[in-house]
Amino acid sequence: MYKIAIVNEKGGVGKTTSAVSLATLLNARGSCVLVDADPNHSALDWVQAGAGMGFDAFSLEAFDQLEQFEYTFMVLDTKAGEAVKDLVVLAQSFDLLIIPSKPDPLSLRVLIQTLQPLQEAHATNFKVLLTDVPPAPSTDGHEARMALQDSGIPMFAQSIRRAAAFSKAALNGTAVNEVKGDSRAKLAHMDYDLVVREILA
Repeated sequence: MYKIAIVNEKGGVGKTTSAVSLATLLNARGSCVLVDADPNHSALDWVQAGAGMGFDAFSLEAFDQLEQFEYTFMVLDTKAGEAVKDLVVLAQSFDLLIIPSKPDPLSLRVLIQTLQPLQEAHATNFKVLLTDVPPAPSTDGHEARMALQDSGIPMFAQSIRRAAAFSKAALNGTAVNEVKGDSRAKLAHMDYDLVVREILA
């Protein structure tokens, strides 16, 4: 089983959106389970708001009680503010840590704090994913990418565009590409599909 954890000390940076979107796409390539470790259970609320999204989803407590793991992929949606030691343990026990971050200065500042213990532990199995990137003429996404790359921080080549379709999908309990009447929904879905292609390459 290939295990992915979505982590960041800051809330509101697209952790749950990333977890649900990636689980949806990975499940099309092999069985996937989404594990929601956030006390707010935002990912579970998303999945349970609709008629189901094709993959299994459990709270962390429920998943820990399962005896058999017959999945190809697991996506863990962690809580905001993971302790330093927990991040290092995740890096040691998961195949990949995805660290979503918005391109604004506050989010990037917290991102650096999140990365520090991983870098000090010499972890190499993590990548930053820029999320909620505003459209042109804003250059926030490009500037954030250049700054992080100049610092030698590993990043996904694909960013996730800002799209109201994600909020609509969460309310409807669907994947973002199933949102009707929103021209950016399929483009937003495509962003995460390209991230999955990077993961599996």
